[in-house]
This record gives sequence, C-alpha cells and structure tokens, in this order.
Amino acid sequence: MLKRSVMFFLGLLQIAVLLAAVVKPAHAYVDPGSGLLVFQVGGSMLAGALFVLRTKIRKLFGRNSTAKADADLKDYDQSAETGTRA
Repeated sequence: MLKRSVMFFLGLLQIAVLLAAVVKPAHAYVDPGSGLLVFQVGGSMLAGALFVLRTKIRKLFGRNSTAKADADLKDYDQSAETGTRA
C-alpha cells in the first residue's frame, strides 16, 4: 500500500515537472485585478452554498422560520394587550 502511494506521488511529481518544462510563452497581458475576480467569484459561490445549505438543514430538522415568526408575533400581541412583557 505504501509503495503504491509513493509510486503514485512520484508519477504526479514527474507529470508536474514535465508540464513546467514545456511551458509556452503567453504573449498576453493579465491585469493584476483579474486575480481578485477569481476570489470574488469563489467567495460568492461559497456564500450562496452556505445559504442554500442553511435552508436545507433547517428544513431537514423541521425548523420553520415562519412558524417562529408567527409565535413571536403572537407573544407580542399578548404582551401589548396585557401591558407586560413575556
């Protein structure tokens, strides 16, 4: 198992060295701000994924945000009638 892993790693290293050795010149200009665009896209994708996962997890565990909001509103209405806070 260890021998197989070492051979796989050495094969990947050999491919990486080969690819680095045959790099062709680009003859193009890349604006320094272009790299930040990659980070912006990645951050947006991460934020979107976290939002979707949060809503899926809430649905999975049966937490419904509208039910909680309705309960809070009901408590507020009762406290407004009696003049006391719950």
